[in-house]
Amino acid sequence: MGLREKKAQRNRDRIIAEAMALFGGSGIGYESTTMEVIAEAADISPSTLYRYFPTKDSIVLASLMRNTAKFSEVFAQRVKELPVERALAEAIFAVLAVEDAEPKHALMVRSILSQSPVARARLWDYLGELQFQLTRQLAECLGKKPDDLSINLTARIALEVLMAAADIWRDSKGKVSSRGTAAQFMRLLREGVVLFPDAGTEDVSKGAVLKKSTKKSPVRKIESRLRSR
Repeated sequence: MGLREKKAQRNRDRIIAEAMALFGGSGIGYESTTMEVIAEAADISPSTLYRYFPTKDSIVLASLMRNTAKFSEVFAQRVKELPVERALAEAIFAVLAVEDAEPKHALMVRSILSQSPVARARLWDYLGELQFQLTRQLAECLGKKPDDLSINLTARIALEVLMAAADIWRDSKGKVSSRGTAAQFMRLLREGVVLFPDAGTEDVSKGAVLKKSTKKSPVRKIESRLRSR
């Protein structure tokens, strides 16, 4: 990272810190805080602030997105030395570790998101991008095409474990470990006690018969390895 990029990152960090202080309990609250007030607190001009963040929602999402981005980074690193399913678990734990370590900040971000439909919509767009990226990573690791159904399902399950653990953590106001909850979800999947929709071999809605593959899908490979432990 060059000097210009480092300076820009410091400015972003300062803006986020000042904005979150204003949004928090000791500040004036999210709704009452304007972009001009944030600019003044961060000691920059409003035009400079808008160059970094176009809206208040983008400031709130920035810290959450920066944390969630660790998922792809950690997975890409850990899958070089670990089985795919273990690398997925490590990636989930890396994201949730921040919530467990900084509950006050994380709870405030999630509280603001619950009040802002625009911010939530942008979050879902971002999570969609994260799922797309994970799908491509899994496809590369397992030698499959990104549109392989088993690859898509694996990516969705991994992110659902992450989001469900975070939701339970938020509902408990940070009293329940999000990592611990994610580990419990993984145990339930490993033990095969989670029920899945099952239409049998016949797709009733289309009147088509699904052919059984003689090759194990990535999901079943993962399931087999987990069961053997």
